[in-house]
Amino acid sequence: MVTTYLLAFLVALAVSAAITPLVERTAVRVDILDRPGGRKLHASPVPRVGGVGVALGLAAALGACVMFDAHAGIGTAGLEGLLPTISGALLIFAVGLWDDIDPLSPALKLVAQVAAAAIVVGAGIGITRVTVLGTTYDLGAAGPLLTACWIVGITNAFNLLDGLDGLAGGLVTIAGATCATVLIARGEHVGARLLVALVGATVGFLAYNLHPARIFLGDAGSLLAGFLLSVTAITGQQKGATTLAAGVPLLIFALPIADTGLAILRRVVLGQRDSAPGMRSRLRALGRVVRPDSDHLHHRLRKAGLPPTQTVIVLYLLACLFSATALYFMEVP
Repeated sequence: MVTTYLLAFLVALAVSAAITPLVERTAVRVDILDRPGGRKLHASPVPRVGGVGVALGLAAALGACVMFDAHAGIGTAGLEGLLPTISGALLIFAVGLWDDIDPLSPALKLVAQVAAAAIVVGAGIGITRVTVLGTTYDLGAAGPLLTACWIVGITNAFNLLDGLDGLAGGLVTIAGATCATVLIARGEHVGARLLVALVGATVGFLAYNLHPARIFLGDAGSLLAGFLLSVTAITGQQKGATTLAAGVPLLIFALPIADTGLAILRRVVLGQRDSAPGMRSRLRALGRVVRPDSDHLHHRLRKAGLPPTQTVIVLYLLACLFSATALYFMEVP
């Protein structure tokens, strides 16, 4: 079993590290660049399709695992269980890449994210019960809706944190490694291998994304990673039906959840405060929720005077602290 994890990690890392420079040069040649200005903190145009390298590294690792399992006579029954997750991930990646090349409306991206979540929920993967402070609550008919909200929310949370060199990639690596540890401890080896491959691909990409970044993760990469993390965090042993011990995933994703929650609250409050009297103008003000701003956690740390690298390190350390706390409180059946 250790061999398959090592294989997944190394293949993903090697392919991602080898392909990302090619993606970078291609993006420069065809002018798929993120240009500085406004709320953006970089000083010169940077390619924004690094998610392509991550996705190809991930795909290569999964292919290597399939071949290894076939050679070892293990079969592919376990990996077939990933098909709904991979199908949703392909949709998320395609829409994210499209947005990186030719920006889409927030509404269209949201529709695609809901559709990807529906693929997963329709396959029977979902949260059926939630345990909070030792008490388990049966969600009943609300389970699929909560599952979809969780997937869409976490997917976007990692996307919103992709605003500083190395930040989103590092947080994906920390969260992915932590979730993989949880799944391994619970005997969920198929999902764990997927996460190990994601971590390997992201580490290979990070070699080119740390400050000063040569290439950005882009929506294709950050949305893909957020989607995979959100789904694997709630998969369980009973064919996808899961009792979610709420504390563990909430701690693992505490930083992106807090940043996203504060962003929504901030934009709603500001939108309502600045709107004219009347229901129509107030509803219009809610549209401010999807508009980007410069008040995310990393922006605030930069405004407080921290250099880019120190800002990223501080957020890495916070993420590690939350992840370590999650592992401490983890329950293993």
